[in-house]
Amino acid sequence: MTNAQDLEWSEDCSKAYHLIFQFKFNESKALIQTIKSKESNNKMPYFIENYIDFFTLYVSEDKSLYPQVKNNISNRLVVLKSCDKNSPYYLYTQAEIYLQWALCKLKFQEYLSAVLDIRKAFNLLNENQKKFPNFKANLKSLGFLHTIFGAIPDNFKFGAKVLGLKGSIEQGLKELHEVIELKDFEFKSEALILYTFLQLHINKNQESAWKLLENQKLSTEDNLLNVFIRANVAHYLGKNDEVIQLIQNKPKSDNFYPIYYLDFMLGNALLQKLNKNAYYYLNKYLEKFKGNSYKKEAYRKIAWYYLINNQPSNYKKYLQLCKNYPIAITDEDKAAQKEAERNLIPNKILLESRILFDGGYFNKSLQKINELDDKQLQNRDLVEYYYRKARIYDELNKKVEANTNYILVMNKSIGFDYYFAANASLKLAQFFEQNNKKSLAIKYYNKAIALPKDEYENSINAEAKAGLNRVQ
Repeated sequence: MTNAQDLEWSEDCSKAYHLIFQFKFNESKALIQTIKSKESNNKMPYFIENYIDFFTLYVSEDKSLYPQVKNNISNRLVVLKSCDKNSPYYLYTQAEIYLQWALCKLKFQEYLSAVLDIRKAFNLLNENQKKFPNFKANLKSLGFLHTIFGAIPDNFKFGAKVLGLKGSIEQGLKELHEVIELKDFEFKSEALILYTFLQLHINKNQESAWKLLENQKLSTEDNLLNVFIRANVAHYLGKNDEVIQLIQNKPKSDNFYPIYYLDFMLGNALLQKLNKNAYYYLNKYLEKFKGNSYKKEAYRKIAWYYLINNQPSNYKKYLQLCKNYPIAITDEDKAAQKEAERNLIPNKILLESRILFDGGYFNKSLQKINELDDKQLQNRDLVEYYYRKARIYDELNKKVEANTNYILVMNKSIGFDYYFAANASLKLAQFFEQNNKKSLAIKYYNKAIALPKDEYENSINAEAKAGLNRVQ
């Protein structure tokens, strides 16, 4: 093999890569070692094995692995920088490693270092795009970064421009869609995952994300990552029964690297169906998962499980465990902490209505909340009553009733810092945006940002700012 082939995407390299995207890490590792010995001059396996370290660290959040992975990444970059500079993979592989490492750093709250690595990746990809404009892998990663940069909140946009980080949501999604449509694109699985989650979380187009997965016919029989992707999108679309079915039928062989978050998802989905098996999976997640994300939320969900099953003493016990757990990372964890600090037992019927709503069982949720008399409620319970009704009517496409209740939420919230008013304003803004009433959309997006929030501040503000970017 000549030096020009020292970054060759061979047939075995392709197999090793695709095994990783099934979450068959051990099989991929064994094949990578075979490639290293059979194709000793081919350094592509060093790049491919970085995916294993990335997924392992990102999914497990096991900080004890962090130093080892850090050393592996440094060593791989040394190897890749010694390769043929005339290969389109030369700059691309380095950029991908910086990008993967940056995502891990973000997971562990090393924000400044992560931004610097993202900048390195972006610069390398842009350089590679100029040298090799027909190398489509560039668009896969640039599309991801352009979308992310387009969603940066306004107060950080100046800093991003100073660092040379620029792009738009429209530009990035268009680039990703282009490579997904290619017939023989080697990194199609990766591009599909990126496009799906960007549509879901940045563009807030859940239907588009689901339609894409349906069209691509992702197999879940022998692919644990595909189970996670489909279940995640199904969760956001309120397809709760599908979430349960997907995870209960997931491949169970030891060949797959475990995704313990699936246990949390299944426990949560069962809870949303008021199923008594919810506790087992939520508790399994707490026992098995070594990271911190959604730990407080899992304690809170177990507390809810006990409350709706008429065991308020166990509700208090698990809320205390939630309160005592030292780390709150996600918005859900922070909301769980707020509930624990309030030290109040929720209205059981409101809670059951909320849980059924979260599972997409809107008519059942409405039946449950209609058991309450608003004249007998006050303060937070009264505001939440109108908020829950608004959200249910919204999902049942009864927009007049929904908007009437959203306005009631905002009026009844004066003097309180409940997140209900801010989210009601966000929902009104989205309604006005969809109906091309831009001035009203801008007004309510700005209100959503300005109103106080005792929970979900980051996600509400991010959605409102993304909305303002779309309509202004």
